[in-house]
Amino acid sequence: MNDYKLEEDPVTKERTFKRFAPRKGDKIYQEFKQLYFYSDAYRPLKFACETIIEEYEDEIFSLIAQETHYLADKLCSEKSDLCETSANHTEL
Repeated sequence: MNDYKLEEDPVTKERTFKRFAPRKGDKIYQEFKQLYFYSDAYRPLKFACETIIEEYEDEIFSLIAQETHYLADKLCSEKSDLCETSANHTEL
């Protein structure tokens, strides 16, 4: 969760979490991991994730028990209705 930061659109005031850290397969990953970041800025994201998991706990376990394919899409779009329909939910 430390790989994300909370940004606010200056016009719409909409707040979103954006990933700023590279992924393991990225070329600069090894260099990036040598840096140390400590911030309480990730706490809103952690709280949001924990809240979503608590609220949809039964649905999550149900989908896992069914060995559902495309689990991220089902959780994000169908079960929680938190995301627009998309086949590209790689962040979950």
